[in-house]
Amino acid sequence: MSSSSAQRALGPDAHAQLLQLGIGYMPAMCLYAAAKFKIADLLASGPKHVSELARANGANENAMYRALRLIASLGVFEETSPGTFINTPLSSVLRSDVSDSVRDTILFMSNPLHLRVFAELMHSIETGGTAFKKATGFEAFHFFQKEDEEAAAFHASMTSSSERFMQPAIEAYDFGESGTLADIGGGHGVVLAAILQKHRGLRGIVFDLPHVVEGAKPRIESFGLSSRCEISGGDFFEAVPPAESYVMKSIIHDWDDDRSVAILKNCAKSMRGQNGKVILLELIIAPGNAPELGKWIDIEMLAMAGGRERTEAEYADLFAKAGLRLARVVRSSSLFCAIEAVKA
Repeated sequence: MSSSSAQRALGPDAHAQLLQLGIGYMPAMCLYAAAKFKIADLLASGPKHVSELARANGANENAMYRALRLIASLGVFEETSPGTFINTPLSSVLRSDVSDSVRDTILFMSNPLHLRVFAELMHSIETGGTAFKKATGFEAFHFFQKEDEEAAAFHASMTSSSERFMQPAIEAYDFGESGTLADIGGGHGVVLAAILQKHRGLRGIVFDLPHVVEGAKPRIESFGLSSRCEISGGDFFEAVPPAESYVMKSIIHDWDDDRSVAILKNCAKSMRGQNGKVILLELIIAPGNAPELGKWIDIEMLAMAGGRERTEAEYADLFAKAGLRLARVVRSSSLFCAIEAVKA
């Protein structure tokens, strides 16, 4: 089919569809404003006029209306009468008080920092380097060490996504009832706490940079897991604590192949016994053109950290380079899989 024939087949809507993709940052920033102003929380008790919503936030009523009208056209809120909005299934998960809230994730993924970074995406595409460093002068993890407010948004987003997406993967995979499981890059201990609650015979180690892993202590204590879980600080590019098995949630996707292999080699080197495992909790990109969130997150990783989402074959290749072997992939009802590797 010629390009002119394809255009006639698609009709004029092709232009509108491409234009909406090209200005996708507009609804993203309106969504960020709605999350920042806790509009979904304000609507939890029922419909409200935009004048009340604006007054609660000290915002301009006309401007707020126009922003809400835009995202309501995409299913986030519904305008039931002129100027009056209610929650929808989409906006309901923007509430800060629901267990499956995505508010913290939106406040990080759609924040002004991301706009600065993605304004430099051409740098990543042209060079393979991070747009983040081009925009800020720092690589992402160094930047978050010096910017407390941005770091807080990042860690809140990671904790929120862990709590929301990890449970199905944890339920789908059997971590066993003996030995020690080290959570490498475990942050504030969300994932390991959930695993230890399910597997009562396991002991655990939360391992991350010293200034990060301090945040795990209150969570581990709050679940009564202190007697079964150690908090350990260090750099996973240098070494990891000895353990029978290792789990990493959304860690390997942060890094390019060389650095990913370095982390996996350290796990293989410190692994106790011959029956140990490395379990990655990650997305897997399927071949083909089907839409999937992993392809979007892959561009986030390119721009922000220089990492990537991978196919199953690409994970198998990483493991082989680290002296490991892909044993199996356990899929779950969420986006995440448990990708298990054993010693080669």
